[in-house]
Amino acid sequence: MISIRKLTDDDMKEAIQLRIDCWTEELAGKAENTLDYAEELDMWVNWMNSAKENEDVRLLIGAFEDNKMLGVAFASFAETEDIPEKGIELNGLWVYPEQRGRGISLKLILYIIDFYKNIDKEKIVIYNHNSSSSNQFYRKFGADVVRQDKQMSGKLLIDVFVADIDIFKNNIEKSLLKYN
Repeated sequence: MISIRKLTDDDMKEAIQLRIDCWTEELAGKAENTLDYAEELDMWVNWMNSAKENEDVRLLIGAFEDNKMLGVAFASFAETEDIPEKGIELNGLWVYPEQRGRGISLKLILYIIDFYKNIDKEKIVIYNHNSSSSNQFYRKFGADVVRQDKQMSGKLLIDVFVADIDIFKNNIEKSLLKYN
């Protein structure tokens, strides 16, 4: 049975390696993966531990089965430039390739939505590579591209999605039915 829980400091080591491994796939040859494990681990652990001083609520969760990590997701309050108020950002969602197709991403996102709905959030923003196959995933559940940004010195085009949390949640719950 798949369980979702907050990540521990020890879990972060594996979560960051998964992020780096998935980053290469996400780049799809558009740019070189220059992520450094030690720098990424330090950055994300500091990010995780600095929520209070930044007046943020950050959620770092993982999907586990028999104590084996299947995937992870990170979320926080959205920047006001993305959603003026009552918004969250999906900062990252990574699932091991061999675990895909089991509804793990859906379960992680649903956990995040339920968590933030309890503190009165209404919208979600997601940054995703323009060429990524997961763009269809976000569109399927009700997210719309509101603008595009360029990252990595203009090498990477990013679609910025925004969705109403209630619509997103409803569509995800419908899709999850096929995994039960």
